[in-house]
Amino acid sequence: MLVYKNTSEIEPLESILGQERAIEAMEIGLKINNPAYNIYLAGEPGTGKTTYAMKALKKYSLEKDTHKDWCYVYNFEHPREPIAIGLRKGSGKIFKKDIEKLIETLLDELIEAFESEDFELSKNQLVEEYEIEKDALLKQIKKYGEEKGFKLKTSKVGMVFMPIEENGEEVDDDEFYKLKRELENMAIQVAYKIRDLEDAAKDALLDLEEETAKYIIDPHIDNLKEKYKEYEKVNLYLDNMRKDILEYVYLFYMSEEELKDKYDKEHFIKYKVNLFVDNGGDKENESAPIITEINPSVSNLFGKAEYDYNNGSIKTDFTKLIPGAIHKANGGYLVLYTDQLLRYGLSWDILKKTIQTRKISIDTQTSITPESIPIDVKVILIGDNYMYNLLYHYDKDFSKYFKILVDFDNEMDESEINRDGIARFIALQCEKNKLKHFTYEAVEEVIKFSIRLSGDSFKISTQFNKILEIIIEGDAYATIRNAEFVDKDDVKKAINERRKRLSRIESKMDESLENGFTLIETEGCRVGVINGLSVLNMGEYSFGRPSRITVTTSPGNKGIVNIEREVNMSGPIHNKGVLILGGYLSENFATDFLLSLNAYICFEQNYGGIDGDSATGAELYALISSISKIPLKQNIAVTGSMNQKGEIQVVGGITEKVEGFYYTCKKKGLSGEQGVIIPKNNRRNLVLCDEVSDAIRDNKFKIYEVENVKEAIEILTDMSFEDVKKKTIERLKEFSNINKKLKD
Repeated sequence: MLVYKNTSEIEPLESILGQERAIEAMEIGLKINNPAYNIYLAGEPGTGKTTYAMKALKKYSLEKDTHKDWCYVYNFEHPREPIAIGLRKGSGKIFKKDIEKLIETLLDELIEAFESEDFELSKNQLVEEYEIEKDALLKQIKKYGEEKGFKLKTSKVGMVFMPIEENGEEVDDDEFYKLKRELENMAIQVAYKIRDLEDAAKDALLDLEEETAKYIIDPHIDNLKEKYKEYEKVNLYLDNMRKDILEYVYLFYMSEEELKDKYDKEHFIKYKVNLFVDNGGDKENESAPIITEINPSVSNLFGKAEYDYNNGSIKTDFTKLIPGAIHKANGGYLVLYTDQLLRYGLSWDILKKTIQTRKISIDTQTSITPESIPIDVKVILIGDNYMYNLLYHYDKDFSKYFKILVDFDNEMDESEINRDGIARFIALQCEKNKLKHFTYEAVEEVIKFSIRLSGDSFKISTQFNKILEIIIEGDAYATIRNAEFVDKDDVKKAINERRKRLSRIESKMDESLENGFTLIETEGCRVGVINGLSVLNMGEYSFGRPSRITVTTSPGNKGIVNIEREVNMSGPIHNKGVLILGGYLSENFATDFLLSLNAYICFEQNYGGIDGDSATGAELYALISSISKIPLKQNIAVTGSMNQKGEIQVVGGITEKVEGFYYTCKKKGLSGEQGVIIPKNNRRNLVLCDEVSDAIRDNKFKIYEVENVKEAIEILTDMSFEDVKKKTIERLKEFSNINKKLKD
């Protein structure tokens, strides 16, 4: 047990409190490296499940080192299918810069090479050689033609031979036609040879250009291939890039104006690298990624492509691919909130498919289809037990892929260890939020509040968000007092003021009671009338209220009529409770004659409907009172469910119910005789405020614990159960005889 005057003297809480079972489940779930062993964290809000989950994930992320950088690059073989390349974390940014530097370098060096004197000399030499061979062919055919009496003339359509007269005048003699045709055929052959020479010259120029380009390009490409030799896809990409640059090398030495006027200005986009997922090299990224997505739409979760709009058409490319949360979490952990995820039905379906196939594709809804990326991620869903049960029973795939349930309890044992844990939790919050420290007595008051939250005197609530609210508000009241520490009065004030802020409806109902609009009696006796107890929930605030239950009976065959049910204001559980009354009456009061009666049960001034079975006992007592004409005490309210054998069963909200009747009696005047009958097994659930506890201790208010109907009836009537039973049977026999006479 901790010994301290205030929480500044104790070590702050570093671990989760009261969740040993959940911690064990989380540990095994994180240790199992299997795609089906994803985790569902269930529990009420405020139990610390999210805080614990992030702390546990951070611990395990330090031990995991499988996350990578991912890049998308242009696919030179299939342009509409961008290639995904995975690299060691921190290498993606370097690879992107290396490719950018490569293209910049090639642009500079290729321009320099193709504008160099050596290249011009080699180019001119090839052109000169072509011209020499061309001239030689033309001279040869010209000389031959002249020897035969023809001169060579060139025109737009080619070469033409014309005959020459002896005196220098042209002649058109038939004997030369045959020779002319021979010469023209020779001219055609020469033209073909010249064309072949031109093609050979062009090829030679292209070869020269390619060899010059290779001389510049290959060393740079080879250096990168050596640098990234462990990545087969990078080497293949570099080889294909080399081929493409050589094919379009002329674009590298064109001016910007020429590129803009004659060619696609976006040609060089294909040489870019889209650093899709960057896990960097900084300290934050040394551990596996932990990604929380609070808006898991399809695009946020699985990525998307951005678009350019131009004249009504859309256009995209691999550089516009944007990663989703699952890409960023690859190699680590993805945290999702169930209620948010299930708002996007398609996201849930794609997530299950991703877990099954272990790869993820981006649906761009355009002409490009990016290559899928392999996924190694553990998904953690955070939700409540209700959603877990729904998914487990109605989604056949859920249990396949989420095999680990981490179930956070909303309470823990009221033990010395856990009481010390609450003190250390307060110490942590004081340091974390820079609050005033709490005295020992203030801590004890917070513990009392947390026990009350649990609704069990042997349990402490683990709804730390509500406990934290009292801590923060207690600090505020201590600050107003200008005190050094928060004491128990500050905590009490925080609790009471919080109740006051939330109790508007309760106050309105109190006014109705004081003004006589709501009919409740807390003194005297009445036949067929009893004060039942109910709990009203107003969001996070709940309070108890007495409800007058009345019963009227007469001879007949309708049996027990639930008036609320007849007007559709009764829920199924309440209906069941009313039917149980008939079973109890038959077995205990009508074993040797036919049970014949009309009984009408009503919750007076009930305008909002009713459900639950906690008023079953009260309804039975009022029913027996109406039949037997034995009055019931109005100073004693009743709560408790019952079975057909007359055993009183536990109910919920017992603390609020007792306090609700106490405050009603207080407003109408405490007599010292008022009290509440509760199930004996509910005793541990009674966590009363100081005022009510003090009133009970001082005999100003009473608690009666019962195990069966007999005990309760004796308290309400001051008669033995056998006497009450006798009178009840007599009346039921009268009803039965009347019914027989009416039938006869």
